[in-house]
Amino acid sequence: MSESNQGNSWARLGPLLLQEGATAQSLVYEKLRHALISGHLRPGEEISLRKVASILNVSVTPVREALRRLEGDGGLEVFGGNRVLRVPILTDAELMDIRDIRINLEGFAAVQAIKQIGSSQMRVIENAYGLMEIAAENGDVDTYLENNWRFHSLIYRAADRPILMSQIEGLWLRVGPLFHATVAVPTHLNQSMVSHTAALQALRDRDPVALQEAIVRDIQEAASALRHTLPNGETEEEQPALRSKRNNK
Repeated sequence: MSESNQGNSWARLGPLLLQEGATAQSLVYEKLRHALISGHLRPGEEISLRKVASILNVSVTPVREALRRLEGDGGLEVFGGNRVLRVPILTDAELMDIRDIRINLEGFAAVQAIKQIGSSQMRVIENAYGLMEIAAENGDVDTYLENNWRFHSLIYRAADRPILMSQIEGLWLRVGPLFHATVAVPTHLNQSMVSHTAALQALRDRDPVALQEAIVRDIQEAASALRHTLPNGETEEEQPALRSKRNNK
């Protein structure tokens, strides 16, 4: 990633706004978690403890604890002989595994949600869709990604299944960093909006089958595009060696 793109990614993170009743560590954790899910941090990007603390204008202690939690969640990993903390680079096999699990979990969550979504929730979902639509027209990748997660998460949260939602978020935490490279291609933005438009219409029609189909299509098309963003053309044949290298770190 170029230094300018890295700078833009980090500029969106800070400084941290403290909130009454919330610890600095929890706020740092949520801020970085959201950055990973929304694709503001990219695969292979190194995470410096002091850099994060400086950008968020907090001490290194809450940052250290937040990074430790994210590593435990699978959102970050320690890599190489220098023990560098970085955003993981998924293998092709891992990406396909995540795709298959997302199809089942998110398809199910969408069907459960459609039974409970009220008019106020629909207005917020429609707002996220509208912002995505404008961002797609303007080629504004960062705004698109922010509202892509917002659109999906608003639907799934309406199912009121906290454990299910936690699992979905964990999968997005792993795959989110790949999204930026994919939606930077204008044709993919338009393709993705077709699925989102179908999902929104299904919500309006209260059609669970059509909603599930739209969500599944969106996941499948995104995974297909994401495979082309994997570095060095990693294929399934290379996975045993890659996994062995990771396990021996």
